[in-house]
Amino acid sequence: MNRKAVVVIVAVVAVLIGAVALALTVGREESGTDDHAHIEPITTADEVAIAVMAGLLTWTPATQQSPWDAMHAISDQLTGQLAQAAQTRPDPDPTPKQWPAWARSGDRVIGATDLVSGQDPVADDAVTAERLVTVRQKVLHPDGFTTPLEEITIAVQLERVGQDWKVANFRYRSIGPGQ
Repeated sequence: MNRKAVVVIVAVVAVLIGAVALALTVGREESGTDDHAHIEPITTADEVAIAVMAGLLTWTPATQQSPWDAMHAISDQLTGQLAQAAQTRPDPDPTPKQWPAWARSGDRVIGATDLVSGQDPVADDAVTAERLVTVRQKVLHPDGFTTPLEEITIAVQLERVGQDWKVANFRYRSIGPGQ
């Protein structure tokens, strides 16, 4: 064998060894836990307003009959009128007009929320609060594409129940541009 052939064989073997090592590394699942992670609880009026509105406006139409199912699922974070509404499915059960199409195609609607900036902080001794929240919903299609829905601004009414903030009600302030 000449020197050129030996170099080619060594290069091919090196590439094969590298490919096998890469395949073994990528294919291996790490078995670990998140025991070391410390997750801060959602406790402030701002955090509760943001989390609850995201939960209320995130839907899976293929498995949920209506947005009421999302509200019912987080009923432990609600109080007052909203908690009462979460206990009994309305009849008729209102849905967005796109709901049947989303259900047929397996779409999910995800609500991402942020607190509107410039609001005064909630006083430490407050028992009620109103927070403005911006919601941006996106329809996630099974093919990986997304369709944004119009941005919504919502006024969220909260009440302190014991040590916990809960959402008592909300109302739409604006939908779409020019908020």
